[in-house]
Amino acid sequence: MDDPVDTQDTPDREADGGRDRSRLQLLVDVFIFQFKLAADGLRDVVLSPLSIIAAIMGLVAGGDDPYRYFRDLLRFGRRSEIWINLFGYRKHTGTSDELIDPLKKKVMSEAQTNPWISRAGGELNRTLDTMGDRMKSERAREKNPDGQ
Repeated sequence: MDDPVDTQDTPDREADGGRDRSRLQLLVDVFIFQFKLAADGLRDVVLSPLSIIAAIMGLVAGGDDPYRYFRDLLRFGRRSEIWINLFGYRKHTGTSDELIDPLKKKVMSEAQTNPWISRAGGELNRTLDTMGDRMKSERAREKNPDGQ
């Protein structure tokens, strides 16, 4: 049975630099999601013609079980879907996350310990905070144009 979907799997802000860490976490998670989307799309592109080939093979050489090749293809498709774990339904057992997590931890650790990355990240965060404050001010002015 599939593991339940964890909708609370977003990182919490920490008191010391939580906003900075959650922004980095967001960027890393989006990159990983894009990688998994690409893997899922490639799998779909490959499975489409293979399903037609499996059907033809089943019709021609399937004998008493014409579904045999197509069933094998579906089984492979399910296993690859579980391994890609696009939406994180499974928690790190037999999935691509086992390969990705060590890299993710290394990136997060490097971001915390490398002074160059820390300075660049701090500057980027200050810029993003300034932009966010400006946007909030603009929205407030739009809601209340008289300044009341």
